[in-house]
Amino acid sequence: MPLHSRKLAADMVEQSGFVSAGVEHLYYRRWGNGKKVLLAFHGYGDTSELFLPLAELLSEEYTILAFDLPHHGGSKWDKESMLGVEQLSGIVNEVSRQFNVTKLSLIGYSLGGRICLALVEREPALVDKVILVAPDGLRKDRYYYFFTQTNWGKKMFRNMLEKPQPYFRLMRVLRKLGLVHHKRYKFAMHFLLSEDSRNFLLRVWPSVSGIMPEPAQLKKNIRQHRLPLVIFMGVNDKIMPPSIARKFKAGLDSVQLQILERGHRIIDAETAPQIAQSLL
Repeated sequence: MPLHSRKLAADMVEQSGFVSAGVEHLYYRRWGNGKKVLLAFHGYGDTSELFLPLAELLSEEYTILAFDLPHHGGSKWDKESMLGVEQLSGIVNEVSRQFNVTKLSLIGYSLGGRICLALVEREPALVDKVILVAPDGLRKDRYYYFFTQTNWGKKMFRNMLEKPQPYFRLMRVLRKLGLVHHKRYKFAMHFLLSEDSRNFLLRVWPSVSGIMPEPAQLKKNIRQHRLPLVIFMGVNDKIMPPSIARKFKAGLDSVQLQILERGHRIIDAETAPQIAQSLL
């Protein structure tokens, strides 16, 4: 399936191509030639290149396939199409057949963590190990459900992005009153201030809105299959605070939690060795 190759530092070659997800196509980067297979899913606004520092440390033991999510990077995705758990299931089963493995590992950052958890819920027998980095999906997000699953919420979401000024004023008032943490406010404004950013959000959120893992079922699958799962959280993360992971971990012996001196942005050259070690 690879379309082309390029030589990277440290004598590592990158191959790339597309994998079908229903009628749409996800772009992927492939690194390494290890016997184990690792699937990687980035966060909102990132691309698969986020995982390159990890790939440089894992390429001898793993073959890494890092995907661009819908509307990100090189993926070819129609505005109205959704990525669902059926398509995800099809991808992991196809990968396992192509590489002749009975199990594969997963790593996901932020939104990509929700993708990994959906696979744990749907295909637990195929999963060997899971690494979650500041992950979404450990709890139900009522606001996300409202804006993407209800008719009123969908209309409000579209109106907010197409005519944002009243909502900007409301956010500023809430911040001044201390009802919105300044880091959450900064995070929201980063993705809402420009028209391009708002249009991007309007495409991405609905495209992955069908992927909402059920925490109770996740915990049941983790217990039943004794899945090794490591969660990395930033002690200063106000978007996905460590308390979410602590609550999720309760009663799950195979789940480890590591708190790093970071905010929400965790994966980089400095943290890569520690994260990679959890897979080695």
